[in-house]
Amino acid sequence: MNLNGWQTIPDICLYPKGVLKVDWDSDEDEVDIPPLLVIEILSPKQNLQPLVDKIREYLRQAVKSCWLVEPATEVVTIFNAAGKRAHTSGVMRDEAVGVEISLPELFA
Repeated sequence: MNLNGWQTIPDICLYPKGVLKVDWDSDEDEVDIPPLLVIEILSPKQNLQPLVDKIREYLRQAVKSCWLVEPATEVVTIFNAAGKRAHTSGVMRDEAVGVEISLPELFA
């Protein structure tokens, strides 16, 4: 992904249907349109601060919402223009992008 000259590779990203025209036969996969949602997953040996810095940059680049998933602690923190909020149980709702997910199912 190339957002205004910032090269990055998110773990997962979500675009509205029809926004991207993907040619699955080519190896060209760089996009310059910000996704609605970026999900970053903290791996066991990864430092947290670089991911938080990356999330802040996504938000500066017009990404509506970013999730930081911490599998070891089963916590998902949603970052968006309204701030940040950690979720540890139940159904997590991200109002910025209209997505909800059951955390017990996510971490099952």
